[in-house]
Order: sequence, then structure tokens, then C-alpha cells
Amino acid sequence: QVDPVVAPSCYPLPTGRRLAKKARPFLKWAGGKSRLIAEIVEFVPQDYERYVEPFLGGGATFFALAPKSAFLSDSNPELMNCYGIVRDHPDELLQLLKAMPVSKAKFNQTRTLDPLTLGPTERAARFIYLNKLCYNGLYRVNKKGRFNTPYGNYRDVKLADEEVVYAASDALQSAELVTADFEDNLLKHARPEDFIYLDPPYPPVGVYSDFKRYTREFFDTKDHVRLAKVIYELDRRCCRFVLSNAEHPLILELYSKFKIKYVQAPRFVNCKRDRRGNVSELLVTNL
Repeated sequence: QVDPVVAPSCYPLPTGRRLAKKARPFLKWAGGKSRLIAEIVEFVPQDYERYVEPFLGGGATFFALAPKSAFLSDSNPELMNCYGIVRDHPDELLQLLKAMPVSKAKFNQTRTLDPLTLGPTERAARFIYLNKLCYNGLYRVNKKGRFNTPYGNYRDVKLADEEVVYAASDALQSAELVTADFEDNLLKHARPEDFIYLDPPYPPVGVYSDFKRYTREFFDTKDHVRLAKVIYELDRRCCRFVLSNAEHPLILELYSKFKIKYVQAPRFVNCKRDRRGNVSELLVTNL
């Protein structure tokens, strides 16, 4: 059960914000928030000291806001290694990507590689290669942690986009990167001067939904309840946050004490073409 007692909102809703036009995501990402940035930015305070994002994914919100200081984390070690290499070694990464041929045979061979047998830069190149060529950029693993999304059959794939990678590298210079579970990470590091944006794996809203298979430790109902408890604690500490999530009975119940805005988000990842299109999602906030 989540503690139903919620501290009063500590900060007023900010007025209009303008989006920073700088770096953009260098990864394709299922569930990415590029098309919802205008909705999210309505709730971004103007006076925060540090941007915190514990479910980094494709980083669309981070890149759009271009904060002066950021604490970015995710439980996916391959993802966070990739961000670290883009930040610190973009030249070497781009060289490796330019040497990798685009083909189904190469994709299948690369997918079978154990990333732990590779160096950090090779791991990052493998991650980007699979991300760009797999079906809809869907990062999915089995219970053994092995990447199992199939080949996407895309044309004109640009693996080594120098402009995008270098812009992302510049944006990440001000960011601390950590591989960690959200709970200990937030409770240890979050402070009232932060603005925290959370975009966890969504609970399934249909039989074809499959976003929980993000790491070998699936993100399920108990994790959503655990996240809600953390968010209630952050609110008690007067931390400012925005949470994106599905319009799902569990989510509506867990966050009923907060402000909830319904938004329409495009959905492209579904094995049934006629099930793609706009779906209702939620933005939950204490602002």
C-alpha cells in the first residue's frame, strides 16, 4: 500500500517555457518522449538546479531541456555504457560504427555477441548497431538478459551520424551517468533543488504490449508500487517531479492524490498495424 498522506505541493506551476534546440536523441527508442516534449515542458520549473532522470532510455526530455547540470541513470548497463562512450569517446565510437556493414547477417552475428566479452567502446557500437537496425528500436531481452528483438529490414540506415553524436556528446558533458535501480538512486541523491522526470516502463495496456522486458529483471506491478512509494517520499521532501505513464487503473490508483493530465501520445510499436496510432497517457506531477 502507498501512504495516502501527501505533503502539499511545494512549488507553483511555472509559466510558459521555450524548448532548447540543441542536441537530440542518438538512439531510436520505443516509448520515447520526443513527441510529448511540449506537454512535459509545461510542468518544468524555471528555477531548478539539477535535472534528474532515473529511467533515461532515449533521453529525449534531457536533450530537449539541455540542463546546465544533470544526474542521469538507468538500470540497463548496456544503455548507460553507451551514453558514457558517447560523452567521453565519440571519435572512437564513430570509427567503429563506420566500419560495420548494414545487413541481416551482420545483425544476427552482432546480436549473438556477449557484450561482457567486448571493450566499452565496442559494447557501445554493438548497442547502437542493434538499436538502429532492430524492429522499431525496441530494446527487449529474455530472462537471461540476451537481446532478442528481430531485424527490422530498414533502408538507408545511418549508423554513424556525426552531427547527432557530437551534439549529444557536448550535451552530456554536464551530466553524471550512473547505472542503478531507481529506488536507492533517488532516495540517496534527490534533493529539493532538483527537477525529476520519470518515464518508467509502462504496465501493459493490451495483449500486445511488451515494454516490461527491458532488463532481465522484468519491470512489473510490484515495481510500479515500489516506484509510487519512492515518489510519495520525494514529494514529502518537496522534490519537484513529473511522471509519464500509461492510462491504466493501477497507475490512476497509485497517483490519485497528485495532479494528473491526460495526453495523447503516438504509438508505433505493435505487431498489429491497425493497433498503432494515438493512445491516452498520463503526466503525473506535484507542480
